Amino acid sequence: MSLSDEEVGEDGGDQRLQELWAKKSRRRSSELKILVQDNLEIRDNSKLTMHLAKNGETSIFFSDVVTKVNRKGRTQDRWLMITDGAVYNIDPTSVKIRRRIALSNISHISTSQLSDNFFLIHVPTEYDYLYISGRKTEIVAVLRLAYMHATGEELNVALHNIIDYRIDKEQQRRLVFQRGEDGVFTKIYAKKTTR
Repeated sequence: MSLSDEEVGEDGGDQRLQELWAKKSRRRSSELKILVQDNLEIRDNSKLTMHLAKNGETSIFFSDVVTKVNRKGRTQDRWLMITDGAVYNIDPTSVKIRRRIALSNISHISTSQLSDNFFLIHVPTEYDYLYISGRKTEIVAVLRLAYMHATGEELNVALHNIIDYRIDKEQQRRLVFQRGEDGVFTKIYAKKTTR
């Protein structure tokens, strides 16, 4: 099942998101993207759809391959799936669900103000997820729509070139974006926590 035309709107996304994104530096290629849904055709995977049914989820709003940056700063290919109730991080090799985040547990999403592919999903009750995807614009738009569908509230998107995030309950990292002559540079720093 996909989002209705009423939820997506005539222009392929909601008006407030477009106003927010107007402040962001954009790549020309991402200006014309539309919301593409279940790219991985997960609806045909009985193992995963049984898990969705167990959680009372009936709709897959989005799925695609993304890159996850783990707590050690290493990248891992993952399947990202957004349903009517949660965000899933799936290992593509074993097709095993590594993490399920209820949409209601997400506090906000962070991206930089520059044209890059990084986005963070903030989960205050657990830890945050750092992803990289050329479909970031679509993913953020679908996350906002799914969140609104599940909670009746808007999911905030924070645009900052310095973003702090948690890799576990105790440790934080700082993500710094800078524009250079050859494009956008991204650095990850360990951040000391004070007790």
